[in-house]
Amino acid sequence: MQNFSFLFLGANSPWAYGLAEALAQYHPTHAVQFYDWRTYYNLKPTWPGRIPPSLLNRSIHVLPPGYAGSLENLFRFYLQGLIEDWCRQLEQISGQNPWVIVPDPYFLPWVSKVPNERLIYYNFDDYVFYRPNRKQKVLKQEKELIERRVTITLCASRSQQITFQKRHPHKASQIYHYPHGVVDTYLNHQPENPPEPMTVGYVGTLGNRLDWALIYQVIKASPEITFVFVGGLDEQETFAQDGWQATRHAVLQLPNVRHIGQVPSDQVAKYYWSCAVNWIPYLIDHPFNKASCPTKIMDGIASGRPLLSTKIPECCLYPQWINLFFSPEDALALIHQELAASEKPKAYEKSLEQLAFARQQTWQSRTQTLENWLWQLDSN
Repeated sequence: MQNFSFLFLGANSPWAYGLAEALAQYHPTHAVQFYDWRTYYNLKPTWPGRIPPSLLNRSIHVLPPGYAGSLENLFRFYLQGLIEDWCRQLEQISGQNPWVIVPDPYFLPWVSKVPNERLIYYNFDDYVFYRPNRKQKVLKQEKELIERRVTITLCASRSQQITFQKRHPHKASQIYHYPHGVVDTYLNHQPENPPEPMTVGYVGTLGNRLDWALIYQVIKASPEITFVFVGGLDEQETFAQDGWQATRHAVLQLPNVRHIGQVPSDQVAKYYWSCAVNWIPYLIDHPFNKASCPTKIMDGIASGRPLLSTKIPECCLYPQWINLFFSPEDALALIHQELAASEKPKAYEKSLEQLAFARQQTWQSRTQTLENWLWQLDSN
């Protein structure tokens, strides 16, 4: 087996950590989270409660606000030195320079001393939408990464892969679609246990990416069905009661709605398993939804329960496992169809087929794909 090792910078999200955890099953891996101190004390982040692999090292670094923005120049040499030290430690263990995974363009100045042939850019979203006031800077850093620095670019969504291949055509062959995987603990290990009857579940932040008008119409027309929402409200949105926020408020007040609130990532799977149907009622014209690979896709498929969605580009890649709807009427028809089907014997067979597919999409499986790509690069 190749003596790979990995430094995963910015493994702040559960899905980024899922990849780091899978890599560390066979390779020395260091996963790092970065926060400014205000974000850190607001979020109070922790690592998932799963026992980490013996080859996984984890660290959280808290820095003053602006360390990646207006004050970046002040912290650049410190962060470059940290990354050099981490790389040296991994090289001592594996005997080779580690692969350094960069999940955001703002890491660019900090990895200036990492060899180009050991850099990987892993893109989760269109970051321009995160920081529209820094659009030109983000695009410039991304261009520098893809065209001059990294060996390969991984895109969580097919949409971003296509965008990058058009934007950087001479690097198209080095830009791969690498969707989010399934964390093993999200696989429903007891699909024979029936879900709560007549329930439809959504797991995720209750923000402006959801089509609240559609959701309201569907729920209002289905008083016999309980709609479960598991997710928090963004602080800055809580007190705004105009536009979509007002519709969301109206949804959460409906008598057949159960709002659980935000739960730790380790508890998310049980909510997917407990609902008879899961859905992703996203706005189809929201820029984030067009460019992203929702983690809800694999989490929902891994539940073994029927999964419905609006026509989000990434959801269209799984027609066998995700039923698409195009209007409130479509959603109502599909929900009633799936709830009725869940009472029939064939539902269990379909669940087993769905789970068999999900087991092929675990982070361990994604890791094997990445290993093959890297092995080919090393052998050239």
